[in-house]
Amino acid sequence: IVKEARRLTGMVEELLEFSKMQDGRFTLQVEEMDLQAELEDAIYTYRELFRQDGIQLNYHSGQELYTDPISGDPQRLKQVFCNVLDNAAKHGGAGKRIDVDMTREGECYVVRIRDYGPGIPPEELPHLFDRYYRARQDAGKTGTGLGLSITKAILQQHDFPFGVNSTVGKGSTFWFEMKAPQ
Repeated sequence: IVKEARRLTGMVEELLEFSKMQDGRFTLQVEEMDLQAELEDAIYTYRELFRQDGIQLNYHSGQELYTDPISGDPQRLKQVFCNVLDNAAKHGGAGKRIDVDMTREGECYVVRIRDYGPGIPPEELPHLFDRYYRARQDAGKTGTGLGLSITKAILQQHDFPFGVNSTVGKGSTFWFEMKAPQ
């Protein structure tokens, strides 16, 4: 019952977010924020849920503490992390492991979320962030097909580059670059 309630709540939240995007009420509350704290909070939120499903969630930051704040909307960026983590568990959970990595590369913080599932066929990659898109392999699975399109909208409003690399049979890595202060 709890799992089903979470699933339904998530679907309603995605539809409400989509509605806000459609009618222009989708805005950012930009402030100086601790990106690493938001990422680690999302990981903490999901780690136990994933463990219950037999999925190991690993986090690596090279033992670095990234204290330089970035300008962003903490709630929306946490939503990005949660959407991608949830997506990795739903579609890549067969690999029973998800790795999250945060590094500083030049003037950007780079976050990578990797699953070890079946991967995404090359012909589906261009559509992955489209509204209502659901991969053929996801037929019969629950979801609205809005999570990654909402993720895309949030990252585009922040002007943060993002993408996905995937190899069929080996998994997928979603990545985001967030501008760090100089």
